[in-house]
Amino acid sequence: MEYLDISGKIGQLGSDCEWPMFSYERPAYVLWGAVANALQAKGWTENEIRVALQSKLPRWSMDCGALCDALNAAGEAS
Repeated sequence: MEYLDISGKIGQLGSDCEWPMFSYERPAYVLWGAVANALQAKGWTENEIRVALQSKLPRWSMDCGALCDALNAAGEAS
């Protein structure tokens, strides 16, 4: 199945976007908090987690890595 790309459509409520959303930021906090907690459980320090999340690693994980596949599978399961 080809996934719907809404990245250019969604945005914060009140912004000039096609699909303004009330809870735009909350999913991002939940997602990146879960990633940080998983890295911490693997022994990463807070500084290592910060550096990783501020790098291009999250983008690469979404574009080429298993993170995108895992999120799509979770969406299909719900």
